[in-house]
Parts: sequence; structure tokens; C-alpha cells
Amino acid sequence: MTAEALGENGTVPERDPVWTSWSNSMDALHVGDMDSAFAEVLSTGDDLLLVKLMDKAGPVIDQLSDEVATEVLHAVSQLLVEQNFFEMCLYWVQQLADIVMENGPDVLGIPMEVKMEILENLHEASSSLELAEEWDGSPPDQLLLQLASAWEIDPQHLGK
Repeated sequence: MTAEALGENGTVPERDPVWTSWSNSMDALHVGDMDSAFAEVLSTGDDLLLVKLMDKAGPVIDQLSDEVATEVLHAVSQLLVEQNFFEMCLYWVQQLADIVMENGPDVLGIPMEVKMEILENLHEASSSLELAEEWDGSPPDQLLLQLASAWEIDPQHLGK
């Protein structure tokens, strides 16, 4: 070990735990282990790190365990109302809608409170945030209706 890598008293300095988690996450991402990559970042509680990973990996709900997918979707529901993250989150909601339409309303075991939060924040975001002109996915209101219908939730009760 070089002198530069050693701390002042000759010991190896402790690495920042967030940096360690990010490094572990990137290692998992590079070998295609999305579940471990996302679980690692979720364990930090750092939303910006999660956003960075979500942006880097793209929507990969279908490659996550139910537990990790639910945690990521909970974060997506909260980030939906942020203009800076709206479109990125919509890609994740689009994939969620596709998965639910294909596999049924109980796929992933998403708790009702997370489903409601996704729908409520999608409703709020779709009425208050702007999409870029080049948006090529389904319109947010269409995603809202698809998910609400599949989950048997009346969209008239959202935002009240």
C-alpha cells in the first residue's frame, strides 16, 4: 500500500458508506444483477442516488424482486411530482402499467397504499407538470386510467 492510501497514523481510512454502496451497486449493475443494484442503493436512503441509478439502468421493474420493486415504486410515486424527475418516473410507470396489464393487478404484490400514492401523485403531476414535446410514451392520464382500472380504484376519488 502506498503512503498516500494510508491514513495519518498508517491505517487504511474508512470509506464513505454511501460511496461503498454506490460502488457495490455499479458492480451489480455491470453483471446484470438489477435486484442487488437497487437493493444496495435503497439501503442508503439516498433519493438522489436512487434517481441516478434509475436513470442509468432505465425501467427494470421486471428484473426486480417484489420487495425491491415495491420500494422503488414507492420512491417513483414520491418523485413523480418533481418536474425534474417527472419524465424519468413516467417511463417507470409506463413499464408498471404494461406489467400490470399483462400479468394482472396483483403482480409484484404492491400494497394498496403504494398503489394509491402512485395514482394520486400521477394525477397531481399530470395536471400540474409539463411533458417535453418529444415525449413518446403513453400520456400520464392514460397510464392513470389503465392502472386505476386494473387495480379497481375509482379515479374520481383521487386528489380529494
